[in-house]
Amino acid sequence: MNEDSTIKFTDFDYLTGDHHLQMMKAALPYVNAPSQRILSILVKLQELRRTIALFDSGENAAVGIMSLGEAGRRSPLDMLNAIRPFAGRQEQDSIDLVCNLLEGFRIGSQYQQDMMMQEAGGMPSSGPGAGTRAETGFGGAPGSVPAGRSVL
Repeated sequence: MNEDSTIKFTDFDYLTGDHHLQMMKAALPYVNAPSQRILSILVKLQELRRTIALFDSGENAAVGIMSLGEAGRRSPLDMLNAIRPFAGRQEQDSIDLVCNLLEGFRIGSQYQQDMMMQEAGGMPSSGPGAGTRAETGFGGAPGSVPAGRSVL
């Protein structure tokens, strides 16, 4: 669970719960132990019933939280960014690390594609890593240093 005291809700939580269920959850610490058990099970059963009804009604496509379909398919990076707010501090750091690695792979892949296009005589794509050697200041004769740069 998240280390801060606020609990964040997903779109799914809002669809399967309501303020009455939240009120019942808030009352749990104030009832005796046997009643806590029954009340907890009742809340979870109600959430399960709402979940089943949600899938049966076909409403999930309208809200766009269940399946993104082929047209709206998102990347693993999108999924990691969506779950990050619900993670603890160490988990967020791990998610950040994986996101940075994925972004690095994407940039490297884009660079390789640009280089292959350039070697084939085509134009490199726009975006990170785009541009010719002359435009980026890394062209010129072997061993030459662009103006304004020094070799240490």
